Amino acid sequence: MKRSTALLCGLVAVVVLAAFAPAASANPPVIMQKTSSLTTVLTGACAFPITVDATMTETDRFFSDQNGVLTRANADVTEQDSFGANGKSLTGIPYSFSLHAVFDSSGAITQLYADGVVERVPLPDGSVFQSAGQVNFGAQGFPDFSVTPNAGSSRNLAGFCAALAS
Repeated sequence: MKRSTALLCGLVAVVVLAAFAPAASANPPVIMQKTSSLTTVLTGACAFPITVDATMTETDRFFSDQNGVLTRANADVTEQDSFGANGKSLTGIPYSFSLHAVFDSSGAITQLYADGVVERVPLPDGSVFQSAGQVNFGAQGFPDFSVTPNAGSSRNLAGFCAALAS
């Protein structure tokens, strides 16, 4: 009886290993830390274009399948932005969010979204423009920059635009 139980346990172990071996052989994530900056133009938030200067510190994790093909990436980001338009400027408060990207087999991004604080900017009148939630960059046409979430809320966008208006 013990021998058949041991044989059965051995067969189950072989079947389980065979079934999960491809998943277990996926590569561990590649982790990178970096600081970067970018300058871009934000359109669509206000009735005029806004120049954005962003500085980010991030920890990136790149995931690939068992063949080494990149499948997704995640980043934990802390960012601070400054905005300029019509000779006026605003500087945001540093904020944190998570960024998620999914890639197709050719390496093209098919999904890109951010979760968390989207923006926090003190305004000259003492109020604050703040957005939080999820930005679905694909649903927004893959812009370089966004201050409004697809799910969540933006508070005082009108005040933000007024502070940068001519």
